[in-house]
Amino acid sequence: MTSPAAFSKDMAPPSARWMGLVPVEHDSKKMYTKVSFAPNKDMINFGGVIQGGFLTAMMDDAMGFNAFISLGMKFSMASIDLHTHFLKAVPLGPIIVEAWVTRAGKSVIFLEAKLYDESGELAARATSSSKLRAFNGLQFDPGEKADA
Repeated sequence: MTSPAAFSKDMAPPSARWMGLVPVEHDSKKMYTKVSFAPNKDMINFGGVIQGGFLTAMMDDAMGFNAFISLGMKFSMASIDLHTHFLKAVPLGPIIVEAWVTRAGKSVIFLEAKLYDESGELAARATSSSKLRAFNGLQFDPGEKADA
């Protein structure tokens, strides 16, 4: 596997940077990517664990990142659907998300992700389908800092 050198952390959307996205590895042939996230205390719910919407957003960002670089940075994605299965509560701590493309058509792409907590235990899974759109460049300033 190689690192996703063509895509820098600075190119990630401000929301992904706020959640602490860091590319870990990418395999173009397998259309697979691993990223890490560094959640912050603002993501904690009343139960003292990371709120499920943030976990879903992390998997959504990982799947989108993987699809973007796996398809040669030629397409942006517009979500058609996103399904999440929560398997356990996730305490504040580092998170790893693995994402892969299960099928890429001419106009729709199908994606999957698995989210692991700090202990390496599978905590959530997601599937998604997205409409492929021609990539017209970043729609934000990549130098913009995400508040952490």
